[in-house]
Amino acid sequence: MAHELTREFGAAGFALCNTLVEMLDEHFAHQSERRGCGFAQSTRYLSRLINRPRDPLSASDLQAFADWPMAETEALASILVNAGLATGWRALLDPATRDTVPETGAHGAHLLALAETLAAMPQRLEHEESQIFLRLFTQTLSGLGDPAPDLPGMPIKPEVGSCSEAESYFLEIAHGRIRRRGSVNIIVDPQGRPVLLEKIGLGENHSAISIGPFRLFGVCIPPGSLCAIRRNPEAVPLRELRRGLLLPTTALEETRFLRLTTLAISPESRARAFTCQLQAQVRAAMFSPLTATLGQLQELAERFVQGTEP
Repeated sequence: MAHELTREFGAAGFALCNTLVEMLDEHFAHQSERRGCGFAQSTRYLSRLINRPRDPLSASDLQAFADWPMAETEALASILVNAGLATGWRALLDPATRDTVPETGAHGAHLLALAETLAAMPQRLEHEESQIFLRLFTQTLSGLGDPAPDLPGMPIKPEVGSCSEAESYFLEIAHGRIRRRGSVNIIVDPQGRPVLLEKIGLGENHSAISIGPFRLFGVCIPPGSLCAIRRNPEAVPLRELRRGLLLPTTALEETRFLRLTTLAISPESRARAFTCQLQAQVRAAMFSPLTATLGQLQELAERFVQGTEP
């Protein structure tokens, strides 16, 4: 059965590209022990778009749709930028600027129809994972992310993996279990709210999970996202923790969204969203993959901030 996102976009006349359709529809080619399930792969696909500046002239983000008229969009973008609309074709997706856009003909109408489709689609979607994917996708196209701290992006993919086993460490940490040689850094925004939890000495370093929202290139990254980070080695921590450091977001030189983890979705929806990936976590005897929640990680991070960590 087709995923509700592929079904709804197709019905609206904005069919997604074949790669995204296969991923969301859980084609076997996008399922493996290491890479996870098709839904996880679809958020990796979005990461390629999210982790670069929102270009007002390039229509490359629209390659997520099948047969999008790229040349027409980029020609229209040049006209709009020359008319003083700095966001180019994205101005037609922004309610604050679309009424100021000059006459743009049939292709402008096509973009306005896309804007209407994106605005109406949340009411037509039933599943939690579809809503999260849609928010990421919509904000990638528009550059209008929800209010959140802006972190420096990482356009070039680092040598940090995003395999489906990354959750094993975060699931253990959620239950207050940190392996003997490991430690945890908590990165907080200027108000002292935890934004990222970085694991050290647990699998690959420079790997973190978001526990609060933040923005990359105008896109709001939801809690439960696997991220790669690069810290300034000269950054001064706010204080030492019993097993790690408390660091400000200003210590980050680069941040990259890699994919959604299974913790980004509630336990009630997780098996449907992550299908074979969650089954593999159960077979691998990971720590409570069916019931662990992001709230447990967020509560633990708050304890670190307050100095009452386990």
